[in-house]
Amino acid sequence: MNAEDDTTVSDIITVAAVDDHPIVLRGLADLLHDVKDFDLIDTACSLDALLAGPGRHAQVVLLDLDLGDGTEPPDNLRRLLSDERAVVVFSAAASPATVRDAMRAGASGFVPKTDDVEDLATAIRAAAAGTGWISPQLAFLLLTDDSPDKPDLSPKEIEALRLYATGMPLKTVARKMNVSPETAKQYIDRVRQKYRRVGRDAATKVDLFKRAIEDGHLDRRAEGMA
Repeated sequence: MNAEDDTTVSDIITVAAVDDHPIVLRGLADLLHDVKDFDLIDTACSLDALLAGPGRHAQVVLLDLDLGDGTEPPDNLRRLLSDERAVVVFSAAASPATVRDAMRAGASGFVPKTDDVEDLATAIRAAAAGTGWISPQLAFLLLTDDSPDKPDLSPKEIEALRLYATGMPLKTVARKMNVSPETAKQYIDRVRQKYRRVGRDAATKVDLFKRAIEDGHLDRRAEGMA
């Protein structure tokens, strides 16, 4: 970091990447090298190799879902998340089911390998900040997904969920929606009930934020989360 760079050490996000294709890892290294607030500290072709090296100390790990070594994506995610690392899935497979399963398993973000580096950078920053991110294209796929455990929310319930899940108090949600606070509360209560009916936890505001990300109701990093 040169003297003209105003990024301080505390601003730097340490990143590691796991992918079974060395050419992908080389490309990531080249791409992230030019992002001044990232420090790619390790790349590896397997999760075992990453966790045995400096990559185990990374704040954010980029994870390919199919590592070609017989390991399963849910197990890999659990291993990475057990030490409170943030994980961004960086994968060629981006079906609604694949995205949904990864986000529900605890991934902070999902970026298809066809996306731009700006999307990848946004996802990494959101993960480091403790929030979630998927691209608008993936959010649209999730919105059109008709999985049986995705509750059927009304437009007003979705609007209330989006506002409330990103940190707004109910009075502010009500004002934004031009309804009474009691009506806004009823929307949120119905959202919680519908998620409970399909077996998905929605008791807290953090739970609601996660459900909104998983189901595509929030398609970018959400600011101001309480």
